[in-house]
Amino acid sequence: YIARGQKYEFVNNMGAHPFEIRVSNGGSAYTPGITVQGTTSNGTTTFDVPFDAPNSLYYQCTSHAGMGGTVVVYPDLFTV
Repeated sequence: YIARGQKYEFVNNMGAHPFEIRVSNGGSAYTPGITVQGTTSNGTTTFDVPFDAPNSLYYQCTSHAGMGGTVVVYPDLFTV
């Protein structure tokens, strides 16, 4: 779970497992609010979660399709 308007840092030093936030499992990269320092394999990905981010995203190793999971973004855009 991550919150809109907050900043998160994902530190990856796994080398063979490049990290990426995606719009869906196997989908394209989600780029708004994302900054990568170093490389996605050995570096830090900073995510300033935009207020208009979708309600769910996906984190995934770009070399191994089965390595990933859902990221829930809250509060839900559709909650009043």
